[in-house]
Amino acid sequence: MDAAAAKYVGATLLGDVQEGSLEELLDSLRLNSTGRPSTIGPHIPIPALANIATRYHKATRSAPPPVFSISGRYLPLLYHLISTLIASPHNYAVVVVDAESRFDVTRLISSPSSSPVPNPSDASHHHSSTTTTTTSTNSYPAQLPDLRHVHIYRPARGQEQVRAAVAAAGEWMMYGSHRSRAREWWGTVVIGGGSGTGSGSGAGLPLPVKGDVNAGWKGWLRVEREEVSGFPPGISVEEAWRDRDQRRKVVEAAGWVAGSRVGTYVWKDE
Repeated sequence: MDAAAAKYVGATLLGDVQEGSLEELLDSLRLNSTGRPSTIGPHIPIPALANIATRYHKATRSAPPPVFSISGRYLPLLYHLISTLIASPHNYAVVVVDAESRFDVTRLISSPSSSPVPNPSDASHHHSSTTTTTTSTNSYPAQLPDLRHVHIYRPARGQEQVRAAVAAAGEWMMYGSHRSRAREWWGTVVIGGGSGTGSGSGAGLPLPVKGDVNAGWKGWLRVEREEVSGFPPGISVEEAWRDRDQRRKVVEAAGWVAGSRVGTYVWKDE
């Protein structure tokens, strides 16, 4: 970068300080030094999700953390992601700071009785180029011994309490004598620590707690149930009643959709 360009960039950044936070300034430095956001991290071993994260941060000129800010019915996506992270071949350790006391570690393992149910809408349903569906056998690959490497903290509600728990968890994972010392620590998932979608919360207000993944009432990646087509036109009440059990199974077997402005990810809850 020549002297004139450096002077221009410096003036621009100094001007930004008047309106932005220190965190915004650091993000601007990353973008101006490379012309693009820094490499998205930590590692997301689900390629379609990693692609969505990269595209989102590039489109918004932002940099993690968090890699994802998840809203809606976010628990199934957290179970899917964490199960993949702690399972072979990745074998990470993960911290979960759960201020809502809703995270159920047993959901990281597939039910042995689960089996796919054909969806009558599959034949005519086409995903866009930014939508990817995983195979049902890979959604929750973790095994029982892997659960020992999910470290769960349940602080009281409140950003200060959650922030303290995140700091304590990081200290413990780095220096503590825990059972995951032989594994790489992937990062921290924060549930209920604030939106974590922006760089600041306004003058005098505390900053949202930022994990590597944040889940709460507000987030750019929203999780909902996959839509199931309704009864075909002209079906009689008797026909609908006769098919009610099969219909119930189809609804229960519907997948999940994580949607954003840059792409959609679909997986089955099996």
